[in-house]
Amino acid sequence: MFRWSENYKTGIDTIDEQHKKLVDIGAKLEDMLYAGDSLDYYDYILETINELKDYADYHFSYEERKMRESDYPGLEEHRMEHLYFVKRIDKLAMQDIDSQQIGVISEALDFLARWLFSHILNSDMKYVDHLKGNAGK
Repeated sequence: MFRWSENYKTGIDTIDEQHKKLVDIGAKLEDMLYAGDSLDYYDYILETINELKDYADYHFSYEERKMRESDYPGLEEHRMEHLYFVKRIDKLAMQDIDSQQIGVISEALDFLARWLFSHILNSDMKYVDHLKGNAGK
């Protein structure tokens, strides 16, 4: 599920590298899920969710700064999508991870996969289209 595909490339190297890092963090969660519930992953789950949140904050700040610099008209809508992501990850981090490790991993993976890949292919590509439209101006 969490493998980088050339389909996700925006053509903006820094953003593509940041997206790859988010996919890599998702792959860590996926590895835990496939390992099953025979091991206690509490600390690793919490660490990975926090890493995801911290890196997403870094990436979103970068992306939003670039959007402001290019006068992207969809910035506010894009920012709201980012805020939704952060709130959802915060909610996951507040769950009783210790007693429902596989459930939390599954929920995190499901949300991350649906949100991240949809966000890249739709919202981020709208920004790329904006940049392409302004390239000749």
